[in-house]
Amino acid sequence: MGAMGAQLGRRRFLLLQVALTAGSFTFLALRVDLDRWLEQLTDVRLGWALAGLLAFTLSKTIHAYRWRVLLRHRRGISGRDLLPVFLVSNLANAVVPLRAGDVLRVELARRRFGIPRAELTSSVFLVESVLDGVAFIALLLPALLLLDPGALRTPAAALVAVVVLGAFTASLVIARRGTGAAVERWRVVGLLPPTVRARVQAVLPSFVNGMRVLRGGAGMGIAIAFSIVAWLAEVSVYWMMGQAFGLELGFSEAVLVTIAANVIVSLPLTPWDIGPYEVAVTEALAFMGFGLSQAGAFAVGSHVLLIVWISLTGVVAMWTLDVRPRELIRSRSAGAGGGDPPAPPTAAG
Repeated sequence: MGAMGAQLGRRRFLLLQVALTAGSFTFLALRVDLDRWLEQLTDVRLGWALAGLLAFTLSKTIHAYRWRVLLRHRRGISGRDLLPVFLVSNLANAVVPLRAGDVLRVELARRRFGIPRAELTSSVFLVESVLDGVAFIALLLPALLLLDPGALRTPAAALVAVVVLGAFTASLVIARRGTGAAVERWRVVGLLPPTVRARVQAVLPSFVNGMRVLRGGAGMGIAIAFSIVAWLAEVSVYWMMGQAFGLELGFSEAVLVTIAANVIVSLPLTPWDIGPYEVAVTEALAFMGFGLSQAGAFAVGSHVLLIVWISLTGVVAMWTLDVRPRELIRSRSAGAGGGDPPAPPTAAG
């Protein structure tokens, strides 16, 4: 009964995804001039498109080296070691919803480098998210100032800034106070049921250890700098894609399109976010004053190119790691349980 229910749930979810994709493209078709849209979609400048794809890989490379900064207390690991793991997870994130690629990244790094799962989880899901939020704010504020200074005074802008800075501050407090045995004596841990408390006390030191870059010093500054540079590289991706599809984006427009695209692909909607991505990017560009047909051609064309590129680089990374699709499935299921291997030596400090 349980297996049949799970199978029925998967079918319903698949039907929902198909309906969402079809509905998105129907909505887009009703909004644009299809003849003009097809003409602009096929009139692509390949040189700019290739430059944008290379910039996309540059952005992911910088993100991988930022991950190395977060794990700087671990000896014997280089950014070159982490890059293929990052590219494989990027492919999985694009295909499977609910950030399955990040779960896979944690599992692959645990198996290959012997780092405790809890430590990797905090660095990937918490620290990276906080740093990305800080980078988004650092890019969004000047973009809004250039585009529409009045937008900085809206409640939405204030809410985003408060949420991001609040999460950053809370993470700093946890990272700086959660050292050594002090973690196990946190008052909130003592309120948990005994069985849960024992498990939390076992993994919490490793979890907080994954946040140690936020304890201050040069490491945190380097991590923030890497975050801003990585997202600047991604902004350049969408600016170059605009050039490829005849869309003259300024800095502000490119920043807003980058944020809109990354927000929509982070949601568990459809594989590759085909459909919702096109609608979100098209509407974002239309809101900034670009023509619907031109915006739609940019959204569809850039998405197709990025899908092909992510697939290609992800498969190459799987080959370099000698990882097969079946192994990825086993890795994902292994991430739900099981103990961590002995951790490799850590650097002092």
